[in-house]
Amino acid sequence: MFCTPFAPRISTTNRVLRRASVARALVACWIGASSLFVAPPATPHEPDAEEIALGSLVDAELAFARMAAQQGVRAAFLANFAPDGLALEPEPVRVQQVWRSRPAPADPLAIHLDWKPAQAGVARSHDFGYTTGPFTLSTRAQPQTVRHGTFFSVWQRDANGRWQVILDAGTSSPEAVDFAALGASPRPAFRGHAGAAVARRDLLALETRNGESSLAPNDYAKLLADDARLHVNGEPPLASRGAIARSIALRTRRIGWMPIGARVAKSADMAVTWGRYEATGRDAQVRRGHYAHLWLRDRAGEWRLAYDVALP
Repeated sequence: MFCTPFAPRISTTNRVLRRASVARALVACWIGASSLFVAPPATPHEPDAEEIALGSLVDAELAFARMAAQQGVRAAFLANFAPDGLALEPEPVRVQQVWRSRPAPADPLAIHLDWKPAQAGVARSHDFGYTTGPFTLSTRAQPQTVRHGTFFSVWQRDANGRWQVILDAGTSSPEAVDFAALGASPRPAFRGHAGAAVARRDLLALETRNGESSLAPNDYAKLLADDARLHVNGEPPLASRGAIARSIALRTRRIGWMPIGARVAKSADMAVTWGRYEATGRDAQVRRGHYAHLWLRDRAGEWRLAYDVALP
């Protein structure tokens, strides 16, 4: 999804891109545990509960994308975000509250968003999931100028079973992102039992290090899933623990997280956290911004960082 401010014009296009909480259109009727582009040939079978849940999440995405194309981004976001759904602009804002307070654009279709999510996943409880993929941005005034990026969105079912966006964050990239090269989608492997409230408490303690100092690159790497993703604004996504660990080690001395909130699936195998970060580089420069993290539990029940999205 794309977080368009639709406020009085301060270079609307640039603000749309900078605040990318991304828009998108799905390119398959369902996306399995693997990337759309690397899945092996399918064997016909009756869909299981996970496939059905994943298919319904993709259907929600398709409807969201169609609405954005037909009615504009503002209308689509207001129709698909949860009442307390957040978008990172880069600071977290409640879309329903903040976007309704902004003037509607004179031309709702002045900004054209095309999104093609390539990967998705759902929790074992089928009430929680994520989607991610590439997007492009252009305007009616300058259709030949196209900007690229990657979106990351977290969804949760409401009391009526309807999927709604609860958190949305996106990053720009210098060119189109090839998701086929990133490999299969991260997914939870935990099959045990755990309470969501306890899981939320544990995750927040993990991110704050129980009040200890910030993370060194080696400590950060230990938290990563084997198939983790790193989305940094202005850069293409990185995939795998090894690639991310090398990148972080080359440019970062310490990383500190200050979580603002967290949401956890009923099955406590998937969760999202968001907050502020502070990173001290090898050049001693301090960078500050906001993050969104998707955490998945591995087979042993340990939380692993599957997606780290950093803005600006």
